[in-house]
Amino acid sequence: MPTIGEIEKHYRESYYQAPTGQYKKEYDQAELDYFDDRASIALDFAAAHGVSRGNAIDLGCGEGFFLKSAHRRGFNIFGVDHSLVGVERQNRDLIENNVDHLHAGDIGSQRHFEGVSFDLVYCKNVIEHVIDPDIIMTRIGSYLSPGGLAVIEVPNDFSTLHSTIFGDVSKEELPIFVPPVHLHYFTTKTLPELGRRNGFSVIDCFGDYPIDHLLMEDAFNYYKDRKLGPFAHSLRRKFFRYACSVDVEARLALFRSIFTAGLGRDICIVVRRP
Repeated sequence: MPTIGEIEKHYRESYYQAPTGQYKKEYDQAELDYFDDRASIALDFAAAHGVSRGNAIDLGCGEGFFLKSAHRRGFNIFGVDHSLVGVERQNRDLIENNVDHLHAGDIGSQRHFEGVSFDLVYCKNVIEHVIDPDIIMTRIGSYLSPGGLAVIEVPNDFSTLHSTIFGDVSKEELPIFVPPVHLHYFTTKTLPELGRRNGFSVIDCFGDYPIDHLLMEDAFNYYKDRKLGPFAHSLRRKFFRYACSVDVEARLALFRSIFTAGLGRDICIVVRRP
């Protein structure tokens, strides 16, 4: 495992500073809609369990798109990330309009915003990067107010679908095995177990668009042909855009069913302290 210092240096110096992969200097409107649609699903699940206003914190807030969506819904927003370069580049107004509500720092080793409790804690694509996921789960619990919710999202790796797609191949040979970027890997079975092991009640689960199903057919396999990647992502964006246009109960049922089937490129649990 890398040291905490090495992890902090990596995210402080490289994660958003150079546009690579999904992090860019600017996004088109379709991509901005996609970010809002993804955030809206998480916020819909929180609202379904009684949390639709109050203080919301994004642990690992990245470029600030979840915070922007939560603010639009009426939440009082806070955020923490190793670096605020992403927010400064994409959503600088969040910093300017929410003075002292965004901090640069480590999520696990320190509790930020002392004296403030939160109705909603959002933690997306963080736990798989850290040395000890249990420490982050404890930290999430320390932020929650009585009755508050946390939505925790991670990649869905080494799933049954992946076994179907990749066959009997060693973990080290698979493109989803990417240490030291991802230090831990979760499925629809082990993510809820992580929540329960740390004293949370897992009250809901959902997945996102199961983009990996495209890997079942060579004509759509974006791992074998990288030129197909943008088309696969465009399909995912259109799926979210459609899902956010249907009745909210149907929308929640759709994303719950994706999780139940073991699908979804990312998977989420909604947890509450008993």
